[in-house]
Amino acid sequence: MKSDSRLVLRTSLPLILAQLAFALNGFVTTYFRSRHSSTALHASLPGSLLAIAIFSFFNLMLGYAGTVFAQSDGGGNRKSALYAFIQSFWLALLACPLLFLGIPLARFILSFFAVTPEVLASEMRYFVILLPNSALTILATVLGGYFTGRGETKFVGGVTILGFFVNMIGSAIFIPRATGGGLFGAALAQTLGHLVPCLILAVAIIRRHEFARLGVSIRPNLRAHETLEVLRLGFPNGIRVFFEIGVYFAFTAFIAELDSSEVGVSTFLLAVNGVVYSMVQGLGAGVEILVGRAYGARNRAQIISISRFAFILTLLACGIYALTLIVGQQPLTRLATRSAPDTARAVAVVAPLLLILMVKAPVETLSQLLQSILRGLGRTPAVLFSTTISALVVWLPVYLAVKFLCPTMTNYWWTMLLSCVISFLLLGFSLWRALRVVEKTMPKEGLNMV
Repeated sequence: MKSDSRLVLRTSLPLILAQLAFALNGFVTTYFRSRHSSTALHASLPGSLLAIAIFSFFNLMLGYAGTVFAQSDGGGNRKSALYAFIQSFWLALLACPLLFLGIPLARFILSFFAVTPEVLASEMRYFVILLPNSALTILATVLGGYFTGRGETKFVGGVTILGFFVNMIGSAIFIPRATGGGLFGAALAQTLGHLVPCLILAVAIIRRHEFARLGVSIRPNLRAHETLEVLRLGFPNGIRVFFEIGVYFAFTAFIAELDSSEVGVSTFLLAVNGVVYSMVQGLGAGVEILVGRAYGARNRAQIISISRFAFILTLLACGIYALTLIVGQQPLTRLATRSAPDTARAVAVVAPLLLILMVKAPVETLSQLLQSILRGLGRTPAVLFSTTISALVVWLPVYLAVKFLCPTMTNYWWTMLLSCVISFLLLGFSLWRALRVVEKTMPKEGLNMV
């Protein structure tokens, strides 16, 4: 349907732009760290990924309240949607202090990997000063769910872009002037970049006076139906992303044991890969909300129409991305090897890694989209099952075998592609089963979404 296509574009475009700003921010931060210190670049990815792996459980579990909001609001129950939001906010406040329990755990985990004492110290320093940023990320996700749950993505997208703009300006200012390899400056810039959106979103919610007008209590209630619904559906979502990022952390930690020149190239190209991945993340965030609203409205036709159009957009984005990598191979090679201590060694790994990126992009992004549709349908356990199999049963054992048999950068990257393929197949099967249930239990036309 043309109307559904326009709805997907109107809802997803602000989130896509926000995710592109996120990717650009990561690229800018990586660029300034690479100019400031090769040790900082070496240490930043494992340190930051471990921080993300620890806080992401809470972030994705409570962030699912936005989808619960969409399902309730799409079905015409605004009071229940608001109650789900306010309870997720209280849960977020309770979760933030628990992040600091990750400090001794991080020191224990990072000490297992064969890196120099200088790199290990930088990894821990970066992890510790990212914790306040992690708490702000959780709050921003929950606050943003108030708006995205009802399809108001323009405001959230604009505020998010502003936050990343603050982050990029802060990186340019603080990293060159910071001690400790620029890590403190990078973390300070990230914290400021998340604080600004939190303040703006909170003020905008307070000014609406919606809770008082509809008689929705703002007191915490851990036994309320909406609270339990957020936890029931959000818990598998949190565990899923914890596994995904946790295994990806182990991947980056293992490659950090390799030559610094190759590690620098890998880190740079992963930031480049973040561009197309972030675009589909933004699209997926919009699709998840729209599918959730259509699911709440019991509208099977809209679910199918939205999903089909999103697949077309994803394949188009992957085609443009692959063409860009082919045309821009030489400039990317120069940028990726600019600060490498051993230029020849760095150049040698660029071509095979770019090839893997081109093959991995459609598989990875379509998997991301499949996850979004399943989450919109409330099938978070199915997504968790697919992630557990692909990450823990396939990827982890394979790259452990690579570590002990033939630990090269290219081999490590091939294991990442294998995991993406398995995940795509499992998620596709799960979506096929979910849509069969939808077809049997929903009328072809339900309530119209607004």
